[in-house]
Amino acid sequence: MLKYFRNRRSMGWLIGASLLGLVIFAFILLYIPDFMSPGSLAGATGNVAWVDGTPISAQDFQTSYRAQENRYREQLGAQFNPGLMRQLGFDNLVVRELLQNKMLLLEAERQGLSVTDEEVRDFIVKLPTFQTGGKFIGREAYLRLLSQNAMSAAAFEAQLRDDLLRQRLQSLVTDGVIVGEAALEEEYRRRNEKLRLEYTVVAKSDFEASVEVSDDEARSYYESHREEFARPVQRKVRFITFTPQLFTAAVTVGEREIERYYNQNLFNYETNEQVGASHILFRTGGDKSDEEVRKAAEAVLARAREGADFAELAKENSEDDASAVRGGDLGLFGRGDMVPEFEQVAFSLGEGEISDLVRTNFGYHIIKVTRKQEAFTRPLETVKEEIRGTLTQEKARQLMEEAIDSAAAKLRASGSIDALSAEYELLVPQETQFFGREDVLPQLSSSRDAVRIAFETPVAGISPAIRLGNGYAFLQVLEEREAGIPDFEEVQAAAKSAARERRVMELARSRAEEVRSTLARDGAADGVELHSTESFFRGSQLPEAGRSAAVAVRAFELEPGAFSEPLPATNGFVILKVLEKTGFSPGEFGAQVADFREQILNEERLRVWNAFVSSLTSRYEVQIDWQTIRALTG
Repeated sequence: MLKYFRNRRSMGWLIGASLLGLVIFAFILLYIPDFMSPGSLAGATGNVAWVDGTPISAQDFQTSYRAQENRYREQLGAQFNPGLMRQLGFDNLVVRELLQNKMLLLEAERQGLSVTDEEVRDFIVKLPTFQTGGKFIGREAYLRLLSQNAMSAAAFEAQLRDDLLRQRLQSLVTDGVIVGEAALEEEYRRRNEKLRLEYTVVAKSDFEASVEVSDDEARSYYESHREEFARPVQRKVRFITFTPQLFTAAVTVGEREIERYYNQNLFNYETNEQVGASHILFRTGGDKSDEEVRKAAEAVLARAREGADFAELAKENSEDDASAVRGGDLGLFGRGDMVPEFEQVAFSLGEGEISDLVRTNFGYHIIKVTRKQEAFTRPLETVKEEIRGTLTQEKARQLMEEAIDSAAAKLRASGSIDALSAEYELLVPQETQFFGREDVLPQLSSSRDAVRIAFETPVAGISPAIRLGNGYAFLQVLEEREAGIPDFEEVQAAAKSAARERRVMELARSRAEEVRSTLARDGAADGVELHSTESFFRGSQLPEAGRSAAVAVRAFELEPGAFSEPLPATNGFVILKVLEKTGFSPGEFGAQVADFREQILNEERLRVWNAFVSSLTSRYEVQIDWQTIRALTG
């Protein structure tokens, strides 16, 4: 602990504690105690990654990994499965977050930033967790609280110092962000202004069948639009994907294993008591008084008890639109799913019974219980094959993890991505097309890491294992193609398609101009269908037109009643007329501008910060020891 707290009992300074501090302390207190005991970190020695030679320890990795695990366990409850984290590649997410935090700390130091003991101390004494009656709880209570949560003061204060340093760096990067008045109004308009439109689309598909492009025309287009066909540096790779499925045939799961798994995870197969009910809701808080609403509800309740069809009463009277269309049916629900007043009555009624009026913060309810289901546990026999599949996948994944390092060594030794094909019957190498650094590879789960590593691996070289969700990939770079403009023969098909597209759009534009002239003169045109939309915002799309930047801009420039010129869109040309423009009032904008400015500033600061964080990846050299990470995550 800081010397100040070790040597003194009185607190001398209090500073404003920010949200950051609450988040830091909540995180550490809620998630670290679970795994700070010595036994839970067995094997967590050494390092898992380095940033410019600065290590990230295995213990830090496991601490963060378990924190993620605890978060998901709290969120998913009985549905949580530790194997899910491994399947989704949470080890990759955790190590990337640790690397990012380390980069931020190194960058803060590079910028000459620091956090003193006094600043850490002042932050701690202001944290609400360490206060009672508006005052710091004192040195002994502070240490006791940390000890009760299995934390040392030194570890807590070191984490807090790092977080404050990252916050200081963020302030340095974002404090200079400003938003001009014109930009502010434009953004307010973009988010609030809307149009009621009438429009028609002259579809390019109407002309496609009539257009043919010869090779000579394609070549002419290519010669006059060569820059359209320019390409960046590209690479082609051959790859294999290493997944648990390669190992399932080697897995056996015994009956005793299934029974043991069932007993250890019995909570996954338990279903608590549930009730099926319908209701009729009469909302309060509107134009009618509470007494008027209650009397209306009592009248409908009387009809329900006289034998009127409850579903029809709900459709006619319920103000819960979502359930009214289903005759008030809410389906099955358990305890804790509904507000307490509603739940208490629903669980007390017998099947088929109708309640008295039930008052909740939503209004008055009439409840009819349609079904009751007692708590039960699914028998082992009904879930045996489900468990067998789970255990098979877990064992296969373990075999995959054990084999991955050996597979990497064999690939490197052979110099060929095909070296494992004979060993694994289902392992079929595949090839990509040429791709650039900014492209995505769906064949490799659109992994940005796969693309990055493909360009870091020497031509003919074989990459290290690349984590892809539930498995790994190895790739071999087959060829690199320089940036430049390809020969016509190489892009002939693309040139022909582009030339044809231009011809089709020219015909569509010509027809659109005729339609526009007729509409402007007569207000209608034979064979022209006019569509309408009631709420068109900036950035919206017209379904029949497809994407159109021109429509998104021009629509808001037009005066109501005027037809636009033909506007290009993905599917052809659009002619539109603004019927009404609403959503922007100078008075309302003036009243909201202060809060809106703060909102936009925060969004812009976040954008600048995210861009800054992304830029660090090119400034710092990163190394990752996946073998150690796999050993830690099991």
